Amino acid sequence: MSSLVRPTAKDLGAYYTPDTMADILAAWVVRTGRETLLEPSIGSGALLRAALNGAERRFPGRDALRLIGCDLDQDAITKVRGWLAPQHALLFSDFLAIEPGQVPLVDGVISNPPFTRNHALPKAERQAIRKRFGIKGAAGLWVAFVLHSLSFLRPGGRLAVVVPGAAIFSAYGRDALERICSRFAHVEIRKIVDRPVWSSPAEERGAIILAHGFGEGASEVPEVTRWSATGDRLADIYHANPACFRNALAGARTLGEIATLSIGAVTGFNKVFLLSEPERAAAGIEVDDLTPVVARARHVVGLQISTSELHGLAKAGEKTWLLSPADVGKTRPGVRGRLASIPIDKRRDVVWLNKRSPWWKVDVGASCDAIFTYMNDRGPRIVVATDELRCTNTLHRVRFLPEVTAEDRLVAALSMISSFGQLAAERTGRAYGGGVLKFELTDARRFPLLMGARAGTRRAFEEADRAVRSGDLDAARRIADALLLPSVFGPSWRSAAAEMFAEALEMRSARRENSAHE
Repeated sequence: MSSLVRPTAKDLGAYYTPDTMADILAAWVVRTGRETLLEPSIGSGALLRAALNGAERRFPGRDALRLIGCDLDQDAITKVRGWLAPQHALLFSDFLAIEPGQVPLVDGVISNPPFTRNHALPKAERQAIRKRFGIKGAAGLWVAFVLHSLSFLRPGGRLAVVVPGAAIFSAYGRDALERICSRFAHVEIRKIVDRPVWSSPAEERGAIILAHGFGEGASEVPEVTRWSATGDRLADIYHANPACFRNALAGARTLGEIATLSIGAVTGFNKVFLLSEPERAAAGIEVDDLTPVVARARHVVGLQISTSELHGLAKAGEKTWLLSPADVGKTRPGVRGRLASIPIDKRRDVVWLNKRSPWWKVDVGASCDAIFTYMNDRGPRIVVATDELRCTNTLHRVRFLPEVTAEDRLVAALSMISSFGQLAAERTGRAYGGGVLKFELTDARRFPLLMGARAGTRRAFEEADRAVRSGDLDAARRIADALLLPSVFGPSWRSAAAEMFAEALEMRSARRENSAHE
């Protein structure tokens, strides 16, 4: 693979390692002071310096540690060479272009790989990397760096690597973690809950993967533990399930058992493809060239949504029109003018615009039966569509299986907002930036639901819908509890509801508090 020229820290995906985190990684890989270590992207040299300092502190006078560092930034190589002793090797090269055999096998890899996101890579390079390493999903460059670094490890070797926080909650991150765990006898994953003070201006939060016993067995992906950037272990926010919740869980069905879920329509350039009614009128675009869509979670204010409601939102200035013309001929000057406002460089660089043929034709997809709100603070909702409806990829599209009745759909929506559903949300979702709960498709599919038609379902659903629309989520929860929980817990359903909701509140509070310290 040819080397890339990324002259700036941003271009390089470079978030240079803070000293405190560098010391954590160095302590993991330096065990005797006689190791040979590889650093695939040296940056400012913080990891190399930490390894040398750690070896000197723990094994004074034992000048046997050997370092091999690599970087495609010539300035970085020059600066580090200015203080690094000559017995250590520095390679001016794209690490992915170095093959095993060009450098000796090493005892440990210590790494803060580039955090360059998938969409920021040139298309040809992105495709080549995916094929070469068998990478799934929209994985960033760090995945390729970590997987390639394993090619240089001796049996029994150790790995200490900083990765983006997305490694913990994304599907591609999970795949990468599983592949790493399959090569090591022991793996530990530490989530850094506060924002480290990187030596470049970065906002990225991170996690640390620590592994040993390369080639000596495989391990399961471990539970993620919580740590500060200074190396202090923090209390986990996940508590034991209340007995009542465990009992209800045993009889629950997952959303994936009753429905198929997929992402909504991807525009590639929301600023142009999504319009409000005033924008449509001003641009002279015909309604026939548009599709009504739910484009934001704020567009679903209750437990049900209709096309007429979307029309009302569009008139109020919300962008609930999706540009979806059949063609862009001269008879559609409004459409042509709107599309022409996308800068040429954006049309060239945006991945989704390049994926489509023609580039302007958004795949609106099939209509959905419901919408799953996947970025939430007080738990997600299933919002039932009352007629043919579509959404963008800021929400999940839900299509119920044929055997799921209209009443069952309402029950599923009510289960999500019940005390059972609120606790299930805290235990199923993943804390994301700002403390919100994020539900990837895999998380949404395994969300447990208390199913089965109940007498009075329609009335309870309408009452709960009105409560949600008025902002009284607690009233909506109580309505759902009264419908669903008696058949599960009998006369003690109120105490079960109180216990589950109290646990949900405790976990929610811990999640928010954790976010406040990030």
